[in-house]
Amino acid sequence: MLFKKSAFSVILLFCLIHADLLAQNYLILQRGKNEKSRLTYEVGKSIVYLQKGLDYYIEDVIREIKQGVIVLEENLLTLDQIEAIDVRDKDPRNQTLSNMSLLPIAAGGLLLFAGGVNSLYADQTISYEPEILVIAGSLIGGGLLLQPLRYRKFKNKGKNKLQVIALDELEEGKEQ
Repeated sequence: MLFKKSAFSVILLFCLIHADLLAQNYLILQRGKNEKSRLTYEVGKSIVYLQKGLDYYIEDVIREIKQGVIVLEENLLTLDQIEAIDVRDKDPRNQTLSNMSLLPIAAGGLLLFAGGVNSLYADQTISYEPEILVIAGSLIGGGLLLQPLRYRKFKNKGKNKLQVIALDELEEGKEQ
């Protein structure tokens, strides 16, 4: 009998925790109407933001997300108090752009290395043909030009908008 009570208690506790996890709210950053560029923040995630009236970014952990209000570990913000959010590490496109900018830099370095080894083998001195220097310089320069294209900030103005999706409020509305 004791086993049945404890098993029932464990199952009930699991269901309550699972229901609480499903009823989580999200902070959504969206650029325009394109849903593919949507970034989401959940409770427990770290956020780096610029508050209106301040000239420095603050890193904090999200404790609770309510409709129009974000409760952080050390602050309480409304959505209109946020001027910008740093998305360097959050946006998955930044990883792709980082990899795409690294490829031509590596190719230029490899071309310089291969040209040096080739001249060392042929002439017993390291010398470079002008064509190799032009191509390698172009590859390295192109890779360096791609690096500033990464998204750094999400500014809360214009087409960009911050939204709170409250799943627990949606579920309560369905039950009524």
